[in-house]
Amino acid sequence: MIRLPLPRVLLHGALGSAAQMKPLAERLSPDGSVHTWDFPGHGGDSVPEEGYDMALLAERLADYLEAAFNGPVPVFGYSMGGYVAAAVAARFPGRIASLVTLGTKWQWDPLIADQECRMLDPDVLETKAPALVTLIEERHAPNSWRQVIHATATMLRRLGQQPLLTSDILSGIRIPVTILRGEADRMVTASESRAVAEDIPHARYFELPGQKHPFEQTDLNALTTLFGV
Repeated sequence: MIRLPLPRVLLHGALGSAAQMKPLAERLSPDGSVHTWDFPGHGGDSVPEEGYDMALLAERLADYLEAAFNGPVPVFGYSMGGYVAAAVAARFPGRIASLVTLGTKWQWDPLIADQECRMLDPDVLETKAPALVTLIEERHAPNSWRQVIHATATMLRRLGQQPLLTSDILSGIRIPVTILRGEADRMVTASESRAVAEDIPHARYFELPGQKHPFEQTDLNALTTLFGV
């Protein structure tokens, strides 16, 4: 069984907020030494009319880590959180000591972005996924859940046009990185995850049996066991 470094900071995914990570934080550290953090425009913070920008999220995360801690810290990032953290590791050395990602989508181009954005149609979500809509409303109140959806779609389209993480950039990451993917994840492919693990000099890749993409369906008992808890 693999053993992962116990994180100091947990990062949520797209459409999520710090609240998404709190159940894991409480399991990993009842004393509060594991922290959660809201990306700008999430968790009730004002959503920019121009949408989210992945590069800006990376800059703000780097600022937070520098201000909140005396040195580099271990980070866990789910989905978008893993992508942003990897961008910080590449662009801002010295902020992150080690990185564990789960369910991070690494491969982006215009076609992939378009496919993902089709699943972010507010009218379709309201009809077919009302529970998800309610969850997004709760996480981002008082902001409009539709505004959060539109801002996220804008970010994905930008990412499709200009990915932050290319093979050359990934190869410059010098910290230990563990890439986790759920075996049943239909959004993230094994091939793209393995390719990233090969690009990063000190990376390793593992699959979690039976795991799907949504963090809310994650087996937290299995995950915390990997952290030795």
